[in-house]
Amino acid sequence: MDDTLLKQARQLNLRNGGPNCPIPPIILLTDDQRLPDPALAINSLPTDSMVIFRQYDHPHRAKIGAKLRSLCRAKAIPFLVANDISLALTLDADGIHLPEYRILTTPHFYHQIPSTLLVTSACHSLVTIRRLGIVPKQYRPDGVLISPIFPTHSHPGSNHLSFNTVLTMAELCKHNEMTPIGLGGINKENVGNLRSSSLASLAGIGFSGAITSPVR
Repeated sequence: MDDTLLKQARQLNLRNGGPNCPIPPIILLTDDQRLPDPALAINSLPTDSMVIFRQYDHPHRAKIGAKLRSLCRAKAIPFLVANDISLALTLDADGIHLPEYRILTTPHFYHQIPSTLLVTSACHSLVTIRRLGIVPKQYRPDGVLISPIFPTHSHPGSNHLSFNTVLTMAELCKHNEMTPIGLGGINKENVGNLRSSSLASLAGIGFSGAITSPVR
């Protein structure tokens, strides 16, 4: 991972998350198309990282998840499963990641998540942040992935959030005691623009250069 990105992520985490922040500075999202060898990426992660296992449609999702869970456990890195409580419990995962539609269409789902699991949620608008904010405190996600912050390779030409919107969304997260996480198009050239934000962590698929991600 680029040293500039790692340094900025750690500074944001310390300043905006504090020493007891439940979300580490770096979050790796797995992806069938853009990260064909997630094991290699996990092995290269610093110890203050977290992995969100997304392979939504892979026919051997459980088998791959078990392998990656073991790698994360060996490195003492939290491992979250995307949108599947059953698989998360089967793999003894540390948590679950939820797509944005969950809070918009099935908000009661948050009430069904075991309190022992770390929870993150995708968020692409102020509407979603406000929906998350009215969930009872004990059921709110620990972290919110705000995206896309910058233009991304995964969605070329599509709109990204304005910087003012990112700042507002991050502040709302902190106000509602949810860790704000930046995602989408972040690289060593533009990460410095996030210093004035309330973001506490950075997330993405690739860490050899830019940090980018699809928005789900």
